[in-house]
Amino acid sequence: MQEKTPTEDELRLIHALQVWPRVPWSQLGPILGADPVTLARRWSGLSERGMAWVTAQPPMSDAARGAIVEVECVAGSIDAVITELSQDTECMSVDVASGGRDLILTVGCPDPTAFNRYVVSRVSGIPDVRTVRTHPVITAISGASQWRLRALDADESSAIDAARRRDAARLSAMFARPPVAERDIISILSRDGRANTRTVAEALGTSTRRARERLSATLASGAFEFRTDMPRWASGYPVCAWYFLRVPAAQMARVGANLSGLPAVRTVLSVAGPANLLVSVWLRALSDVEGLEAVVEQKLAAVSILDRCLVLGVRKRMGRVFDEDELPMQIVPWPGTST
Repeated sequence: MQEKTPTEDELRLIHALQVWPRVPWSQLGPILGADPVTLARRWSGLSERGMAWVTAQPPMSDAARGAIVEVECVAGSIDAVITELSQDTECMSVDVASGGRDLILTVGCPDPTAFNRYVVSRVSGIPDVRTVRTHPVITAISGASQWRLRALDADESSAIDAARRRDAARLSAMFARPPVAERDIISILSRDGRANTRTVAEALGTSTRRARERLSATLASGAFEFRTDMPRWASGYPVCAWYFLRVPAAQMARVGANLSGLPAVRTVLSVAGPANLLVSVWLRALSDVEGLEAVVEQKLAAVSILDRCLVLGVRKRMGRVFDEDELPMQIVPWPGTST
């Protein structure tokens, strides 16, 4: 896979798109010191090699329910279970894990009924699934869209973020009241978060002007967020781990905020269960696992580490199904967004 690994310039570009996934090349060029054509060509190369992509995370309503689900499989059946679950729209991500579980699923459903049906009937009903442990998400304290590669310096990152904020204000000012996100547009963006007006017009069979209006309205709706992703092995942080923590309820907000500020941390979720805080991290080396635990124990005395596990492989992430090399090979649309 060495020939696919991003160059330093490409890592800088990916970091920039983590800050603003839909940044126009014309605005990014002066910040990165490259012309727009060069940036477009770099991004095209990254996309073609499966080294980076932008997607829209699904709209979440007050009724939506999510969970981290641990799955134990019958011996020798992990691949079969992965193949089946990876095609479910409700199963957003699939990690192959060490320790007392074979798989860790990220599950999202539009309402409690659908959530109960999926976890209780669908996942538990797969013949090769032996045990299911569900951790319903109460609050997403921080998400992977906030994690950064650290390939840019602080000034560059701040400049991109400032440009993003100005553009968000511009979009908002275009509408007298918050517009409604269109399902057809979200479906396109879930496949390619950088889809432009021409792509939308061709996909919907409409005029460029009408496509621009509909795309702008959906972007201004604020109903979802974009994230820029890449294979973990290509990021320079190939070691992924999940921590299952117990935190006193009165200190949840403080501990969650402190953990979210650690550079290695990608996701912090408060959940219902004996472990009431789940944390996902990306690290440079296996030895960093113990180092991170030491930091948690020293600086957050109220936290108890109940369990931890390494991610041995990623087979799906936010709707993208991966091959055994963790390269994207298929997109499974979000519930209700397929066209």
